[in-house]
Amino acid sequence: MVTLRPWRDEDRPLLDAFNTPAMTAHLVAPESTDELDRRHLRYLKDDLPGRMLVIVDGSEAVGSIGYWEVHEETGDVVWETGWSVLPAHQGHGFAALAVRELLEVVRADGRHDEIHAYPSVDNAPSNALCERAGFTLRETRRFPFRGGELVINDWALTL
Repeated sequence: MVTLRPWRDEDRPLLDAFNTPAMTAHLVAPESTDELDRRHLRYLKDDLPGRMLVIVDGSEAVGSIGYWEVHEETGDVVWETGWSVLPAHQGHGFAALAVRELLEVVRADGRHDEIHAYPSVDNAPSNALCERAGFTLRETRRFPFRGGELVINDWALTL
């Protein structure tokens, strides 16, 4: 069983662990230390719509998952979600359990009717997780990201 807890100051090392070439292979490139520091400070804020959470197994942090608002091309505001699981803990179902828990959180929030995930088309595990979690593939498109371009799948779930 996993639990989700809010991001804490002591979670900053997780960002370094997620910033390796293997972990960023589907995200154009790793981030600089300054970018990671800014990301960490954003994650600590609790006055924004959405939240970054740590995936915990027992007492051990095994990854992170979050949700935040995005503006769709249609003008609608929806939730976006994304997750990372540390390599030593991948393949054990932690991301699937975390997505299930997160969906309960965003449903309870009630602000938006949809949540989207935008994994790279090459990220087979994340795309499979979206499908298993009940998301519907809406489209595949190009998306500018970190100075490059990703080809992503837009998975959506009606809350």
